[in-house]
Amino acid sequence: MEWQLPIQKLEIGNINIGNPWAREYRKEYIQKPMAPLSYFGTQFRLPFVSLLFPPLPILEYNVSTGKIVLDMMETNLASIKLNTFQDTLINAIVYHQYAWFKSNYSRDDIKAGFQPIYENNTLILHCPAGAGQAAHAGQAAHAGQAYKGPPIFKNNVWENCIALHDLKVGNRIRIAVKIHGISFLNRIEIARNTTNLLADTPIQHHDTVQWSGKSRLQHRIQGIILQA
Repeated sequence: MEWQLPIQKLEIGNINIGNPWAREYRKEYIQKPMAPLSYFGTQFRLPFVSLLFPPLPILEYNVSTGKIVLDMMETNLASIKLNTFQDTLINAIVYHQYAWFKSNYSRDDIKAGFQPIYENNTLILHCPAGAGQAAHAGQAAHAGQAYKGPPIFKNNVWENCIALHDLKVGNRIRIAVKIHGISFLNRIEIARNTTNLLADTPIQHHDTVQWSGKSRLQHRIQGIILQA
């Protein structure tokens, strides 16, 4: 597993937020640009933000969407760090939005359009394992059946398959998450050539790109440690 920074030791001032338009042009990237996140420590630099969370009880796991919700009520310092991290990103979007998208949303609008990973003392992530894969195969998910997912450490060994009972409500897990950046959803209005009826010449229009006001953290679960 890659190097992880415990959330309690996260220094907000060490996080760098890049320009979402710095990457090379790709058609699909225009619709969903991403501002990359990196972390500059005193003795190391990471081209992403990679966090390790303390043991947290599972409150919810939606097998169809992969949404997993963990309780952070008992981790005061970790909760403060994560909440501050999220607020810092929202403030950065408010500050940079005009330079990036020529938009002028209010902070409330941007916060409402931001898909949170921290809300009401819970950690909310995407864990693509379980019934989502069974659904694609037209099968029902079974608690004891194992599915491809993030690496999980249980019974003193690392495994590459997760059984649904591993993620049942009440289980305590440590989770490592790599955050690549802030993903933005743009609206693209496709303009079409029209004709000037008087001059009988085509009028050229260009596609317009407008930020929808919606954003989320592009993240990936790197590993799960199931607590005994």
